[in-house]
Amino acid sequence: MNKRHFGHIRVPLQRVHLELTNVCDFNCLFCPKSVMKRPFGYMDADLAKRIIDEIAENCICEKVTFHVMGEPTLHPRFFEILSHSRDRKVKVGLTTNGGTLGTEVGKRLLDYGLHQIDVSLQTPDAQSFKLRKARALTFDTYLRGILKFFHAYKSRWQETIFKFRFLNTRFRRKGLEDKFGPIKVISSTEELQATFRYWCGEIYDLLGVAEELRKEAMARIEGLSSFKWNVVEVYPGVHFETYLLEDWGNAFQEEKVRNAWGGYCFGMRDHFAILYNGDVTLCCVDFDGTTAIGNLNGSSLKEILSSDTLGNIMRGFRRFQLVHPACRRCLGSSSFTSWLCKPVISLAALKILKPFFYTHTKIHR
Repeated sequence: MNKRHFGHIRVPLQRVHLELTNVCDFNCLFCPKSVMKRPFGYMDADLAKRIIDEIAENCICEKVTFHVMGEPTLHPRFFEILSHSRDRKVKVGLTTNGGTLGTEVGKRLLDYGLHQIDVSLQTPDAQSFKLRKARALTFDTYLRGILKFFHAYKSRWQETIFKFRFLNTRFRRKGLEDKFGPIKVISSTEELQATFRYWCGEIYDLLGVAEELRKEAMARIEGLSSFKWNVVEVYPGVHFETYLLEDWGNAFQEEKVRNAWGGYCFGMRDHFAILYNGDVTLCCVDFDGTTAIGNLNGSSLKEILSSDTLGNIMRGFRRFQLVHPACRRCLGSSSFTSWLCKPVISLAALKILKPFFYTHTKIHR
């Protein structure tokens, strides 16, 4: 698809994040929900439909992802919005904590052929699941609900991409752990490999993978490292992905943060986010809407993305300058050495070192 400008951004972007709600039935210790200052609420269904219409009419992104904060399937008109997306032929990605997949919600989802479903497993065993604070939901019920849904859904919609996400805590976050205590999930290469072997076994049992292919795949897991952002295709269209424990732009940092002197970000380059109240923000990490550049209740996306405010921000990014104060804090640091090096490292990591830190591996032939 040819790139063109829509306001100040080049489209189509990889995705637009549409937050249907910031309400969640989990209270994960590693999530910024506990420090979020925004009130809880749900996107007006008519607003959601209008946003989807404008995205479809202008080919703004390759897919719309229901994700920022919250659990999207809790929206009271979730399936109505999903049906509208289908009618407008908009590719939809659903990011879910997986807690509702074993319920009536999961059964109704079987009628929708989504482009992608990301299940944020994060804590892949009974011990680490305690970090989710999922109320009365037990790990066994959670696990069986997800696997039962996956089997039924993949049997019906073979083209849908599944991603199971796991939290990698190899690198600890001091500010977050000072607030909540130790957060440990996958913290070594051995734990990562053991986790992938277990979950591969569960997936392969459901899909009836032949023993020979299973052994080959399990052997390839030995080449994975927890130092990297791993995306592992364990079966055609089924991926395991590890994410590093995040501090959400110094959200949990109680020490004084020195604002970054420069930096680089993918915000408005491969994605942007729309919060449930209609605020358009620069990126999906902005959980509190501090980078809002306009609101869709009184404006169109075209108007907001053509604004002088965004134009100044985008010109700054191109010059390695951070115009918005929230961006300067996000890439800032509490220590002088980190403050000095972090902007350069962010540029190198995103542009130069990504092939080293990011690996996409196929272990099933």
